[in-house]
Amino acid sequence: MTRASVLFLVTLLFQQSIDLSEAVTCASNPCQLVPGAFDGLTGYCCYDLPPNYNTVLCTCPNNIQSVVNAPCRTVNPLQAACTKTCVNSGVCNVVNGQQVCWCQLGFSGEHCEIQGISTRCYAGLCQTGTCFEQTIGATTYAYCNCAPGYRGVNCNQCYFTCTRQGVFPDTAQCGIGRYFYCPQPFGAPLSATCPAGQKFNRFTSQCDSTYQCT
Repeated sequence: MTRASVLFLVTLLFQQSIDLSEAVTCASNPCQLVPGAFDGLTGYCCYDLPPNYNTVLCTCPNNIQSVVNAPCRTVNPLQAACTKTCVNSGVCNVVNGQQVCWCQLGFSGEHCEIQGISTRCYAGLCQTGTCFEQTIGATTYAYCNCAPGYRGVNCNQCYFTCTRQGVFPDTAQCGIGRYFYCPQPFGAPLSATCPAGQKFNRFTSQCDSTYQCT
């Protein structure tokens, strides 16, 4: 065996020793998963990565970037500082410097405003909207992202149409700051959202931090 071969073998064994000593597995809970409403089945998961299974991937829902060997969420201990409105029992938290809603199982959307159906997308499921899927644990949910002015699990209920030009309250989603803009009479409405912490005041037709939806 040549000197170069010996050095290569020693380096390889040394590297393997480092890998073993610094091996991280899901058994040690590097993702800091706590049994409860927002872990495991809701999309916060840990995966031992092949080929050596000494590295893990921590994943979070809502398009939060996955992280290797560390939690993919950073919880703000001051809940009052998190101003994003989350509905359907969703919880606001600061993750990687951004305010996000952690949704209960079966709900999705930026504010947890979309209710899912335990099935896959198929033609006709969403009558006036687009369908997207989310798999959590062993269950796949189909969600209907409704066109502006429609609501319901299947987007089958029309509750707003443009009768004249202007801005108008979104009575179904006032709680998350939504309102409508009608660019022309009898045209399709556009959906808009007030800044975080504000709601559309139907009396002043402006976004308001003190307005309470009625």
